[in-house]
Amino acid sequence: MRYRADIDGLRALAVLAVVGFHAGVPFMGGGFAGVDVFFVLSGYLIAGIVAERQKSGDFSLSWFWERRIRRIFPALMTVLAAVSVMAWVLLTPRDLTDYSRSMIAALASVSNLFFWTHSGYFAAEDLTRPLLHTWSLGVEEQFYLVFPVFMLLAARLFPGRVRTVLGALALLSLGLGVWMAKAQPDAAFYLPFPRAWELLTGVLLALWRPSLPQGRWRHAAGLVGVAMVVATVLLFDKTTPWPGFAALLPVLGTALVLVGEGGIVGRLLSVRPLVWTGLVSYSLYLWHWPLLTFQHLLAPGPWPTAAAVLLAVALSALSLRFIERPFRGDRLLTRKQVFVAGAASILLLGALAGAAVAGKGFPQRLDARAQAMNSRLNRSPDAAYRDGTCFVSAAYDVKDYPRAVCAGHDPKRPDWLLVGDSHAASLWSGLAAANPDINVMQATASGCSLALLTGEEERDACRRMTALIYQDLIVNDPPDGIVLAGRWREDDLPRVAATLDWAKARNLPVILLGPLPQYEVDLPRLMILSWRLGDPALPDRRRLRWPEGVDKGLAAIAKEKGVPYVSLLDLLCTDGVCTTLATPTAPLQWDYGHLTPEGARLIGGRLRSRGLFPNRAQ
Repeated sequence: MRYRADIDGLRALAVLAVVGFHAGVPFMGGGFAGVDVFFVLSGYLIAGIVAERQKSGDFSLSWFWERRIRRIFPALMTVLAAVSVMAWVLLTPRDLTDYSRSMIAALASVSNLFFWTHSGYFAAEDLTRPLLHTWSLGVEEQFYLVFPVFMLLAARLFPGRVRTVLGALALLSLGLGVWMAKAQPDAAFYLPFPRAWELLTGVLLALWRPSLPQGRWRHAAGLVGVAMVVATVLLFDKTTPWPGFAALLPVLGTALVLVGEGGIVGRLLSVRPLVWTGLVSYSLYLWHWPLLTFQHLLAPGPWPTAAAVLLAVALSALSLRFIERPFRGDRLLTRKQVFVAGAASILLLGALAGAAVAGKGFPQRLDARAQAMNSRLNRSPDAAYRDGTCFVSAAYDVKDYPRAVCAGHDPKRPDWLLVGDSHAASLWSGLAAANPDINVMQATASGCSLALLTGEEERDACRRMTALIYQDLIVNDPPDGIVLAGRWREDDLPRVAATLDWAKARNLPVILLGPLPQYEVDLPRLMILSWRLGDPALPDRRRLRWPEGVDKGLAAIAKEKGVPYVSLLDLLCTDGVCTTLATPTAPLQWDYGHLTPEGARLIGGRLRSRGLFPNRAQ
C-alpha cells in the first residue's frame, strides 16, 4: 500500500487531541476521540495491506504478525521498562501491585479488559494508573489477531461477499455501541465489540476504495471531514455517551478525509511539521500518559504539565530514530529472531511484574514509618464512623437508622447532635472520646450536606435523611444543641445560612465547623512519596485551595448569625502548612480528606481545649 503523507498528518491531529485532553487543555474536552481516529486509520491501513498481499498471493499470518510485532513491540517494551523503573521509585506498594497487574495485562494484549473491570476511563483515581492508555492498544491488538484470520477464511467461505459481511458486522457493532454507551458505558468504552465498527469503517473504506472526482468534491470531503473531527474535540466532553451516535462524527469525518485524498485538506495535512508529528505519534501516545500521571503526582500545574508534554515529544523523537525505525526493517532481526525477541521481552517483563504482584508491591522498599503509612492508605475505618448505623452510607437505607442508638438522650449529660456527611462522621469518634461528659449523638449520611435546604441535585437518600433530622429528631425530641460539619462547598453557604436561621428561631444552639484540609491525591500516598524524595513540602503543594474560600464564607455567615464557628483549617494549619500526622505513625487522614480515628482524636482534643460544648447549667 503506497505511502500517504496526509495520513500521518491526520495521525498528528489525533495524537495532539489525545495529549491535549489528557493535559487538561480547556477547549479540548473531546480530545479522547483522537483514539477513534486512530482506530479508523488502523483498519484502513491494515485492510489495505492484507488485501494487496492476498491479491498477489503472498499473504501469510506469520508475515502479518511479524510486521505487527516490529511496529508495536520495540517502542512499547521500552516504555514499559522505563515506566516500571519510575513506578518502583514513586508508587506505593499497593499502587505498584496494581501497576504490575496492568502491565501483565498490557503484555497479554488485554489491558482494555483489565481496566474495564478495574475502573472507568474518566475516573479521578485513574490519574495514578500510568498504563491506562494501553487499553486502546489492547483493542487494536485483538483486532490484529482476529482480522487476518477472518480475511483468510472469508476468501474461501464467501468470496465476493466479504464487504457485505463486514458491513453487516459493522452495523451490528455500531448498534451495540450505541446501546451500551448508555446501558453499560464502561464496557462500551473498553470492549472490542462496541468498538469494532470504528475499525471496520476503515476496513470497508480500504476494500471499497471509493474515488471522488478531482477538484471541488475532494476539497469538500476533506474540509467537511476535518471539520467533523475538530468539532468533536471542541464540542464533546467526558460526559458524552461514548462510543454512541456521537462517535459517528469523528469516525465519518476521518473517512471523509481519507476519501478526499489530493484535495486541499490532504495537502495541508502533508506539511512537514504535521507529518513529523504523525511519524512520532505512536511513541508520543505511549510516553505522554505515564509522564503526565507522574507529573500530576509530583508537581501539578500548567507549567509542569507543559514540561511533561515536551519531554514526551523529545523521548518520542528519540524512540522513532533509535528504536522504531531500526526494528521495522529486516536487517536487524530475521523473522524468527523477531518472534523469539518478542516472546522473550514479554516473558522477562511479565516475570518482573509477576514478582511485584506476588511480593505485594515490595513494601520492604519503604522504611518503617512509610510502611506504617502504607497500611493506612485508603483503608476506611468503618467502625469509627459507625457505618451502617449512625452513618448512612450507600449500602444502607435511611429507614434503617437506629435513633435509639444514634440519637438517644442521656439524662445525666448534655445532648449534642452531630449532623453532616462522611467528613462529619469521621469526626464523631474524636468528639466523643475528647468529651466524655457530653452525649455526642450522630446523624450523618454519605454525600449529604444535611443542611436544612436540599437542592434538586440531592439524592433521595439525602432528602429523606434531612427530613428525618429537621422534621422529626430535632423537632419532636430536641437535643441541647447541634454540631454542623461536612465537606462544605460554595453552593452550601445559602443552605447553612438557612439552617442557622431555622435553629435560631427555635432557640437551638448551633456550633458550625468548617471544612477539613483536602488533597488532590490521598494523603498517605503523598506522605510516603515526600519521605522517599526528601520533599516535605510535597503534601502542601497538593492541597486543594478552594476550601479556604468556603471557610471564609462560613466564618462570615456564622458571625452574621451570632453562631460559634471553628475553622478546622486554622485549627490544623499554620502559615499555610497543615498537620499531616496525627501520631508519628498515623496520618491525619486516610484518603484525600476523611479523618483517621487518630486524626479525629487529635481534632477532638483541640476542640475540647477551646471549650466547644457548653453544659446545661450554662
